[in-house]
Amino acid sequence: MRTYTDSPNALRYGTIAATRIHQPQDPTGLQHGRPDQTALGQMLGGALHALGSPPFVPALAALLGALVPADDVMMVLYRRGQAPELLHDLSTGRESATNLALYLKGAYLLDPFYRAFADGVAPGCYRLHQLAPTAFRGSEYFRLHYARTGFRDEIGFLLTPAPACCVHLSLARRTARARFSAAEHRRLLDFEPVLRELVARHWAPAPVAVPPPLTTQLDSALRLFGRDFLTEREAEVLQLLLRGHSTKSIAERLGISPETVKLHRKHSYAKLDVSSQAELFHLFIDALGSRGSYRGGDPLTGYLTRAGAA
Repeated sequence: MRTYTDSPNALRYGTIAATRIHQPQDPTGLQHGRPDQTALGQMLGGALHALGSPPFVPALAALLGALVPADDVMMVLYRRGQAPELLHDLSTGRESATNLALYLKGAYLLDPFYRAFADGVAPGCYRLHQLAPTAFRGSEYFRLHYARTGFRDEIGFLLTPAPACCVHLSLARRTARARFSAAEHRRLLDFEPVLRELVARHWAPAPVAVPPPLTTQLDSALRLFGRDFLTEREAEVLQLLLRGHSTKSIAERLGISPETVKLHRKHSYAKLDVSSQAELFHLFIDALGSRGSYRGGDPLTGYLTRAGAA
């Protein structure tokens, strides 16, 4: 599996790999209609020429930007049992770095696109609202991380060049009045076979090493969060709450009444000594952030044990 940075100034944080490239305002006349076919062909040719080499990532980003205009084009490589790895990011400033640190600390486990990969959603081109829970914009993940990216709309591909591997190609806009149209979504869907082939050829599978035990357990840390202290149903309610589901959505998924959901949430908060969803979110992030000695099971157990001994 090849991964490349496309700049000598590429930043590396933990194990997240992403490429973010700010696109020109209107590289191919897209603001007023379909892409210029000559320019699109040239960019496709450039991506084909760069296959298997470092220039491929920016060439692919330029190709995506030629298809549909976007303020950001982001590429993330997911591999099952492992955390994603930042290859390149042009965002700057203290707030951006703080937001990225929160994401890498464990918030990415609640990212709708990452969850789609982890939960086995079929490859394809999706709008954010197709993957996000109904109460996503009211969740603490949205308030404390996603809203700070400035994204008002996002659309992206989940492509699988090999089993247990996914490349997420994301396009985002920051202007509220410039949401992606149905026509733009169809354009991306029409181009999906080409992108799928490019991704498959560039990220051709290499011999897979056994992932380190810690990274193989990150998803289980979310699934097992709080289970040493809560009933199974209470833990299920909290996990869905963390992922951005509303009381009604949780009730429908678990086959219980909204009143029962509220009761489970009340009991869970009391057992974990939190009083709000914001405090629950921070407890979850802090537990994951202290996972240096995590070897499985409920991450809260080790975290609270170490906190009590401090």
